[in-house]
Amino acid sequence: MRRRGRKYAKKRQRQKQRKNILGVVIGVAAGMILVLLFVRGQRPQRSFDAANCPEDGNYAAQIAILVDPSDSLTKVQRGSGAPRLMEAIERDARATTEIRVYNVGQAGRGNTAEVLRVCKPEHPDNVSAVTGNPQRAERRYRDEFLTPLEQTLTNLSNAQPDSISPIVEGIQVAAVSAFQPRDADIPRQLLVVSDMIQNSRNLSFYREAVDFGPLSRSPDYGTLRVDLTGVEVSVFLLARRGGAGRIQGGPLRPFWEDYFLDQGASPVARPRWIMVEG
Repeated sequence: MRRRGRKYAKKRQRQKQRKNILGVVIGVAAGMILVLLFVRGQRPQRSFDAANCPEDGNYAAQIAILVDPSDSLTKVQRGSGAPRLMEAIERDARATTEIRVYNVGQAGRGNTAEVLRVCKPEHPDNVSAVTGNPQRAERRYRDEFLTPLEQTLTNLSNAQPDSISPIVEGIQVAAVSAFQPRDADIPRQLLVVSDMIQNSRNLSFYREAVDFGPLSRSPDYGTLRVDLTGVEVSVFLLARRGGAGRIQGGPLRPFWEDYFLDQGASPVARPRWIMVEG
């Protein structure tokens, strides 16, 4: 009987110890949650404008997208150009990156207004249910970022062809407008969706040889320059047929690489070329 009593007492003691340990674990977990909630409540909340951009102007990065609707796109190009651009932005752009979209023709005519300005919000996969609201983050990411940006790029791809293609002038306007303030030490990208066949009053590849040397020595070249120091350039090159295709097959890429080198773009001043075939 005594042995049974001692055995029962030990069993009760072990159960009590387990309950105490469980209580400590639950208490620690509850304390950590309270601390997280307190820290979250103490953090200064950033204010965002209608474009989901931080009002303090502290962007993670800046991206200027220049779309050239000077010629009609094929069905294949319309179906691949915008998605490939969106894929690059979704993959590489960080939260609070400011994105501005420009139309080459409008910018080349001196219109400094962007077609769209939007900032990339935090991806919902990175939002914790403890410190945030994943469902709200999902709606914000989809409805206030992905949808308007994708729709804008699609509309520009489907726009009526323009009579001119002032790419140099468009780059100048987009860079001056988008990359502000100039002294901000943040990553900057210029994404150009175009066949890269310059055609404006100042310079036309249909009228003149595609050669950067004579242009750089022209007295009017100073009006076409723009500071692209530190800007990474990517060109989504729209393949063309006929005469335009022959221009693309000539010294087109060396011209633009010399041009971007002279504007101070990086890295090593050479753009990244992404072919949009079709």
